Amino acid sequence: MKTALRMSPKRILIAVDDFTTSHLERIQQTVGNRAELVVLPQNAPETKYRAALRNAEVAVGWPKADWLIDTPVKFLQIGSSGWDDYQNKGLEEHGIALCNGRGKYSVGVAEHAIGMMMALVRRIPAHVRDKDERKFRRHLPYPSEIAGSTALIVGLGDIGTELAKRCKGLEMKTVAIVRRPREPSESVHEMVLLADLKTAVQQADHIFLTMPGSVENINLFSRDVLTCAKPTAYLYNLSRGTTIDEPALFELLRDNKLAGAGLDVTTVEPLPEDSPLWKLGDNVLITGHSAGLSTGHTDRFCQLVCRNLNLYLTEQSLENRVL
Repeated sequence: MKTALRMSPKRILIAVDDFTTSHLERIQQTVGNRAELVVLPQNAPETKYRAALRNAEVAVGWPKADWLIDTPVKFLQIGSSGWDDYQNKGLEEHGIALCNGRGKYSVGVAEHAIGMMMALVRRIPAHVRDKDERKFRRHLPYPSEIAGSTALIVGLGDIGTELAKRCKGLEMKTVAIVRRPREPSESVHEMVLLADLKTAVQQADHIFLTMPGSVENINLFSRDVLTCAKPTAYLYNLSRGTTIDEPALFELLRDNKLAGAGLDVTTVEPLPEDSPLWKLGDNVLITGHSAGLSTGHTDRFCQLVCRNLNLYLTEQSLENRVL
């Protein structure tokens, strides 16, 4: 267990636009008279943001890593699960604790993944187009059924776990890729080590990428791995665009060597207008990195912030600490 922090903050900087007055009041009630809250727009000008950091001991938001150096900030709470922008940036050397927002988006992303799967398998995009064209018709061949199919979940963190629950509820066989052996999960029928990824991909009907966008996962789904998939398989990327060989994915979809794909993330975001991915048909969904957004994600983040501020103020170990 990492050593708990020992200082009580004089000032807490909050720069999260999603927080409503109600959320801020809840945070103020948590800290009471132990600290002063300073609220700043998330996209405040750099000079104003950095000036506020120079007078804060705790920051909640997404300031650039180099803005934190040589400030009194001792604890940064970000709202995203990914913390790539803060790795190897000197935070540890300057005694700055970093906690991520793991769990904040898990329900929304899991539901989004299921929505993508339902839409693609049941050919909803084609029916939406039919409605626009006032055409009442069926599409052949008939779609496969989700019940009884195999879901491969690559990454069994909070998002993967929530997704596995929903896949199992749909009577799918759930297989999870993990880096090292771990305790069984009620929602997972089989756990497979990363070394056997290609074999697992060969057997999957629906492949969900929910792993972190860390360095070791860059291009994890290389051309070699992607070509192992069945031509009837669907792939859903809810991780980071860097985890997939995007040109190879495009070629497989273009040549009908994959049944379809749901892409919430892409290598370059926003996806450029000239990307060939836009030219693919109804079997490809692109949802603009919006999978985790819901009315519940802000409440969960507020609850996490309240818990961690109380832990910090009472000199206890922080939740979701990654640095």
